[in-house]
Amino acid sequence: MTHGRKPRVVRFPAHINAMTTVKARVALTAAADLAEVTAPIDQAFTAMRQAVGSEQDWVQLCSAINVAQSIEKQGIVRGIYGHLHKAELALQAIKQRAMDQAGHIGQWRAVELHIDEIEAIKEAILLHRYQLKNLSTGEAARAINSAIAEVRSTGGVVMQAPARINPQPQYALFA
Repeated sequence: MTHGRKPRVVRFPAHINAMTTVKARVALTAAADLAEVTAPIDQAFTAMRQAVGSEQDWVQLCSAINVAQSIEKQGIVRGIYGHLHKAELALQAIKQRAMDQAGHIGQWRAVELHIDEIEAIKEAILLHRYQLKNLSTGEAARAINSAIAEVRSTGGVVMQAPARINPQPQYALFA
């Protein structure tokens, strides 16, 4: 009996297989997915270290640092802020040198990295890989979305990388 009221209307359809959805969000990132995500970061770092890095390689490294800082802010894997900040400062110094070379102001030119910059970025990449190993897929998605929102809120640009095999797009974030 409805006692004169209209029957309840379901506004959101029920998930057909809710347990599969829950398992997918709480499962740790698979090793194959981790390797797929970190491969472009490693390639970008190698190019930068060999003094042939492009601006796109720099953006790839900045994106990794931004996501790592977002994970740190969420409190999932904590205690590495200082290392990430050193890498961020190193990347800023690299961009400054690459954009301000004599006669080429405003254009990206590959530059040699200083040893302290190499060490700071290398350490940040290793720590980011450790973070990703300890994240569930749901936490990783939240961290990426948080990093995207922060970059957009500070006036930065978010570019979507070309489509890949996995359905989740990879983003390049830079301020």
